[in-house]
Amino acid sequence: MKDPKADLRRAILDYKAALEDMVRVEDDMASCLVMLADELDRQGQHRTADAVQRASHYHRAVSIKSRAIAASLSLAD
Repeated sequence: MKDPKADLRRAILDYKAALEDMVRVEDDMASCLVMLADELDRQGQHRTADAVQRASHYHRAVSIKSRAIAASLSLAD
């Protein structure tokens, strides 16, 4: 007979691991976009640089939200 608590615990750990992976991906994407925005700004493409910078902020915000959710799952342990 399966233990529902053990299954739930395993699912929570899997979800937390997936969130932590997403944090890394989102942080990497944000960093790449910041470098791209800096280069575009250096080349005088200020409007495009601003748009890319906004995209970077979006990815950073997603990363922060994922971190918060993962942390709340850690508190539930």
